[in-house]
Order: sequence, then structure tokens, then C-alpha cells
Amino acid sequence: MVTFKVTGIFAGIGLFFGFFVFGPGYSALAAQGLLLGIFFIANTWRNGWASTRTVCATVLPFVASLLFFGVIFDWMLLLGREDWITDSVCKAIVFPNSFLVVKLGLERISFQDILRLPLSPGPRRVCIIFKAVMERCTPLLHRHRFFMDISPHFHHQRAALLKKLCATIVATYISIYRQTEKTQTLFDHRQQYMRKNR
Repeated sequence: MVTFKVTGIFAGIGLFFGFFVFGPGYSALAAQGLLLGIFFIANTWRNGWASTRTVCATVLPFVASLLFFGVIFDWMLLLGREDWITDSVCKAIVFPNSFLVVKLGLERISFQDILRLPLSPGPRRVCIIFKAVMERCTPLLHRHRFFMDISPHFHHQRAALLKKLCATIVATYISIYRQTEKTQTLFDHRQQYMRKNR
């Protein structure tokens, strides 16, 4: 039953990406907008308004960057194309949809589900650590962005917004890397402790 559940979740995520990200549904703005609303409602229903605000704070910088560069590239007629704004709008909707469908899908898989899966110890360890790190690191992007906004380091600098976004991404990457190392160490120590006390 657990195998069927997990397989169904990953199959659903795969079908979404196959049709709405890499397939014909990519440019279907009406369908993408409807899905965006459904995903936000589902996230709010499951995790509350605080989680939805965090999701918005996470995706908005990337969405704003996509739209900004779309306008600039369209104005410059970059590569002779005149559809940069339309393409940027598609990406600005597809990105949060992709983020939310993965988030909601993975949240449906509990640690108990992972333990019940017919996995060897190595892959099971990777799955447990991955889930633990993702749960701990979800608020990091919003937190780092907040501290970058209040940091005096970027005041009166040229391209301050771009520098803040880059610094936020780098800080988040470093935090995820360190959290992964800590989680791996903690998991291995607890596993050794449980083996000794059997």
C-alpha cells in the first residue's frame, strides 16, 4: 500500500512536469493560472496561511526577476525575438506551480512511509536525510532574504536588488549544505546508538 502511495505521488509529479512544464500545457496560461490557484488553496488548507506567505516570499523574487528580464529582453529585441514578455509570464506562473506541486507531493510522504518502503539501508538513509533537510530548510530562503533586506551592506550600492538576490541564494545553498552534514551526522549517531542498545 505504501509503495503504491509513493509511486502514485511521484507519477503525479512526473505527469505534471511532463505535460505542464516540458509539454504542450506549458503555454496554456488559463490552465496554469487555475492550477496556481488550486495549489495555493491546497497549501493553505494543509499548512496554514504562514506557510503560504513563506511560499510567496520564496518564489516572488524569482518571479519578479523573470518578469524584469522579460521586459528588458523584449525592449532590446534580443535575438530578434518579440515574445520575451509572453515567455516570461509563462515561466512566472510555471515556476511557482512546479515548486508547489513538488512541495505538496513530498509532504504527503511521511517518515513512516519511508521506513515501510522496500528499500535497502543505503537508499532509505538518503530518503530520510533528504526529507529531514527539506523540512528544516524550507524557511531558510525567506529568512535569509529578510536579513539581506535589513543589512546595511547593500545600501547605496549599484544593482543592490540583484546583489541581494544573489547573496540570498548563496547563503541558502550554504545553509542547506551545512544542515545536510549535521543531519547525516545526527542520523548516523542515532543509528549506532540504537544498534548498541538492541
